Amino acid sequence: MFITSFHYFRGIAILFIIAAHVHVGNVEIDNPIFTNLLSGSTALFVFISGYLFQHLQKGVFNYPLYLKRKFKFVILPYLICSAPALINIALSGDFHPLLGDVTTVEGSLINIVTGRHITAYWYVPFALLLFISAPIIIHFTSLTNKSQLTILLILSLLSILAHRPIGGLNPFHSFIYHIPFYLFGIYCVVHRDLIYKIRKYNYLFLFSTILLAYVQGHVIGSIGSSHKDLFVFSGLDLLYIQKTLLILFFITSINSLENFNIKPLSFLAKISFSLYFIHGYVLILLTRVSIDKTLLSYGLSDGSATFIKFMLVVAISSLLSICIIKTLGKRSRYFIGS
Repeated sequence: MFITSFHYFRGIAILFIIAAHVHVGNVEIDNPIFTNLLSGSTALFVFISGYLFQHLQKGVFNYPLYLKRKFKFVILPYLICSAPALINIALSGDFHPLLGDVTTVEGSLINIVTGRHITAYWYVPFALLLFISAPIIIHFTSLTNKSQLTILLILSLLSILAHRPIGGLNPFHSFIYHIPFYLFGIYCVVHRDLIYKIRKYNYLFLFSTILLAYVQGHVIGSIGSSHKDLFVFSGLDLLYIQKTLLILFFITSINSLENFNIKPLSFLAKISFSLYFIHGYVLILLTRVSIDKTLLSYGLSDGSATFIKFMLVVAISSLLSICIIKTLGKRSRYFIGS
């Protein structure tokens, strides 16, 4: 069954993800609360993926068919969309410093395996591990509520200690960090009645999210996502807790939009995957035309310039998505995921 409000949630999530990648000047440092609220927004997407994974399950789980569909509509678009960046980097030899001293072949393979070559592409190598783990994840749905909550708690504690991987270079580390969000999405489908009971606390979840973002930025001095080596202790990742609270706010509030016809959000939700694949290239394009310098030359503040740049990224990415979809029709899913 199609859930309109959750469809809108996907549109909101992709806007959060894009916004987290757009900044001009010192906007992130000057606005720590806003930066912390946006950072790590991929957690929303992971949660939604888990929710839809469970919501769309009908009958016996067909693992081979599932993998085939994920290859066609996620892995194949990833490889196709990656090709221009991979070729350009290979020809220029401009590999990311985190890759170290690598040959062209080594650097290209590492980029493919990690998604380091384009902003946000780390998500697909991580998602591939989710796809492979599907039979184990399916087993999670059959456990008792107590067992599911215990697993979620243990994995969440592990994520809070693990933080995110440096440069997004370790898909297994990303898997450890994000798998609780995915399982929580599944949990919210299996236990809709429990989620319904906590709807009255929605504004408390929002207040707690903002308060924690404030504590991160103004008390602890932590701005943005925390990245570290997996086996190095570096305190607790409060951003994980903050994003969990933000998800709780959305799932206890989003149903209020069920009977509204919000066409812009619906449109963004429909092309969310193509926006994900394309917006990294748009960011590169805007950098090469010195958009930051141009916007600031008009006397705009860093915040205003960042907002305009964000709107440009969304608009250009959307137009490119529409052009590709119109040109390729249904085949566009193989190229850009939408």
